Amino acid sequence: MSSLSDRRKQALEACEKVINGIEDGTITVSSALLLCMKIARLVNDEEGQEWLRYEYGGYPTGKDGKLLKLSWQTGIMHGRMFRISINGTTYERMFTQLCGALEASIESKKKAIGNFTTQGYSVSGEQAVAATSNLAHAVSKNTEQLLQSIETDEMRLSILKAQYYDYAAKWQIELLFGNSVKSIFEEYQEKTDLYFSKLPSATIQKLSAIESLMEDGNPERYAQVLASCRRLWSETAKALFEEVDPKCSSNLYKTWSGKEVDISGDHYNNQLSAVIETLQTKAAKNTLVGSETIYLIDWMEQVNDRQSTGVHHNVTREQAMQCIIHTYIALGDILSLKADAGNSNHHVKTDNQK
Repeated sequence: MSSLSDRRKQALEACEKVINGIEDGTITVSSALLLCMKIARLVNDEEGQEWLRYEYGGYPTGKDGKLLKLSWQTGIMHGRMFRISINGTTYERMFTQLCGALEASIESKKKAIGNFTTQGYSVSGEQAVAATSNLAHAVSKNTEQLLQSIETDEMRLSILKAQYYDYAAKWQIELLFGNSVKSIFEEYQEKTDLYFSKLPSATIQKLSAIESLMEDGNPERYAQVLASCRRLWSETAKALFEEVDPKCSSNLYKTWSGKEVDISGDHYNNQLSAVIETLQTKAAKNTLVGSETIYLIDWMEQVNDRQSTGVHHNVTREQAMQCIIHTYIALGDILSLKADAGNSNHHVKTDNQK
């Protein structure tokens, strides 16, 4: 199992522990927080890691003791705000108690309630009634205050519990969706690789070159990745055009709309457009029709533009990966159409064939 797959598996397991533990009441909120920190680390969620560090170690304050702006914004974003009214004016405040402190406070206050009692207390004399009344009032008042304090702490702890639950649930959905997409793409890749394997060996070597450039991990190689994608694109277009329409002797191709496009030289997108339209007339199934054909041609233009950016601009790893994926899928769809056309028993002669 790859390192990335292992991290995703661990993250998903941590998500399930948080969700099931909170739902079943089998883990503390502090334990849920630690598991959320693990999730954030495993999925490389930098924003989540910063928030959860505050939740675990406290929200930073300035020299004046007031919360820093980022602390305030982060806490408010994650449910820590409450409102108080002073002399008719409402103010927004933020509670900063950590979940561990709230849990300990609730437990100690519940124990303290048992200490407020009039049992075993006795008085005599003229002030006995007044003393007993005062004691009962004090016990009642202190008990009420403790109950209110416990209620406030429990409400705030519930807010934090909900935040951690939501965080784990969000990542569980994303990780499960990612696993589904991975399985689907692996199936697509297995089928598409068969189509690529039938291309000329020089073209197939471009795929290996792209892979080695990404594995190198050198940022300077990412522009080369885009250039390699561009060469793969052009060579595949040339190979497909020569195979699909070998008898075409004209430099112009008349599209279904009646427009003539230049298919000479390095007009690779025009050549692929011609390939798509020619294959569509031969395909047994309507794999690409109408707006879908237009969409693919437009996608080809976007992929071509993305490939070209590597010539004059700095390229990030993410941009290089996007270019690889888009190039692979676009060419894969065309090769799939070609395979479908090849399985068809009928052939329609186009106006461009001599």
